[in-house]
Amino acid sequence: MLKQLSIQNFALIDELNIQFSEGLSVITGETGAGKSILLGALKLILGDRADHSSLKNQSEKCIIEGTFSVANYDLKALFADADLDYWDETIIRREISPQGKSRSFINDTPTTLEVLKKLGEKLIDIHSQHQSLQINDSDFQLNIIDALASNDNLKTTYDLQFDKYLELRNQLKEVEHQAAEAQKEEDYLRFQFEELEALNLQAGESEELEKEQEFLANSEEILRNFSQIDGLLSQGDENALEMLKQVKVLMNQSSRYFSDMEDLSRRFESTLIELEDIAQEITTKAESLEFDPNRQQLVEERLGEIHRLQKKHLLEDAEKLIELKEELDQKLLSISDYEAKIEKLSKEFDEAKSVLDQTADKLSKSRLNVIDKICKQVENSLKKLGIPHAQFNIEHQLLNEVQANGIDSFDFLFSANKGMPPQKVAKTASGGEISRLVLSVKALLAEHQQLPTILFDEIDTGVSGEIADQMGNLLSEISAKRQVISITHLPQIAAKGQSHYFVYKSNDEERTKTQMRELSKEERLSEIAKMLSGKNLTEAAVNNAKELLGSNFMN
Repeated sequence: MLKQLSIQNFALIDELNIQFSEGLSVITGETGAGKSILLGALKLILGDRADHSSLKNQSEKCIIEGTFSVANYDLKALFADADLDYWDETIIRREISPQGKSRSFINDTPTTLEVLKKLGEKLIDIHSQHQSLQINDSDFQLNIIDALASNDNLKTTYDLQFDKYLELRNQLKEVEHQAAEAQKEEDYLRFQFEELEALNLQAGESEELEKEQEFLANSEEILRNFSQIDGLLSQGDENALEMLKQVKVLMNQSSRYFSDMEDLSRRFESTLIELEDIAQEITTKAESLEFDPNRQQLVEERLGEIHRLQKKHLLEDAEKLIELKEELDQKLLSISDYEAKIEKLSKEFDEAKSVLDQTADKLSKSRLNVIDKICKQVENSLKKLGIPHAQFNIEHQLLNEVQANGIDSFDFLFSANKGMPPQKVAKTASGGEISRLVLSVKALLAEHQQLPTILFDEIDTGVSGEIADQMGNLLSEISAKRQVISITHLPQIAAKGQSHYFVYKSNDEERTKTQMRELSKEERLSEIAKMLSGKNLTEAAVNNAKELLGSNFMN
């Protein structure tokens, strides 16, 4: 339960410290006094988003702190999972800086908004005026049914299975799409691959062919040059080698008389031998050289095909054609792999779908098992709240396929009048009837949920008199097993509270402040009398207030 709420520098509040009690606590005050500010502050420590514009003094930080007694509730696992210290009296603190930065603490340990929300959902159920409209929302209705059917564990299992089902379905769709796209490309890819396969280009082949092409294109000139070289070196009487041989004879003769010539003679003789070898090799090469016009044509055709494909694929280097062929081969292999991938994913998807269908069926049966009980209990509660001919039904439809919440669609149907068939709540219920319907459902939920605190923000909208008195009795019944805090504008409900808090504004020379305090017995009598008659108290109003308070005034 909420034991204490401390607020500093928030909206119209400078500083506020309130101690809360067990049972039913009521909060009253003039319109615009700041009751909604308290609600906003409480929502912040339960994980709502922060807004620095809510700071009263924009140069100082806002601090909101709540102390909760959690000893009687099974929350230790939640604290352990979040790596938080567990205290029987847990303190939640939220700080908002003037720069808009927000920090959250649980038992003096920094934490995240996500953890704050998870813990907050286990501590307080805040029913705002906006939530009354949610009674028409299908997801809200389904959550109520699941709560009353105690489907928490089953729903968690279903959620995990549904996530897996969705993931596999999306994967299968993606692979099937890829396969379809690949199939469209397969013929073209295969044509490209077969073209390169037929080319059968080898590493370095293009470079060798270009060299050969250059040789063949100049072969006649090469033959002519070789013939001239051979003629100059060794053909005819006056060829170069014969003349050099004569030089050799003269050098040998001179070396007999001039010793310095011996070394030169030997060197010249060696050079002459090398030149004779060169001349012989040139003659041999010249005789072996042949010019084949057919070979030249083949080389040019081969290079032409290589260059055509190179240009077609926008490649600067012919060697890249080999890499492209390998890439195309891999793509074609992957296309053939799609069938196996689809088969594998289809099997996994079918298995996940089968498991999900079984859980969805269990979930549906669990929900349907509590429908009659819910309808009867809500009708009984509505009759106590002044709708004697109330009819409350829950219409069920099976969906064609599994959805995030299962295979069920539910609609709450309501009729307040005898002889009128129930219709959707939004079509038939007035504001006061919706308030009573919501309270009846909340009372039923309270019996099934281990929730320390329920806060009602003007659940009494649209009712008065005897009906308001009955609503107060129902709130008292709910508070027998948990803390209930009710923000109300009706004296009949305010009188049912075991504790009564009053929200008011005070003004000084500079600004207006929102304040709140617990009323004494006498102050409470006066407040309820004012709620009955206005600011001008009458003896009748005071007596009426005493009557409403009953034992709460006498104690």
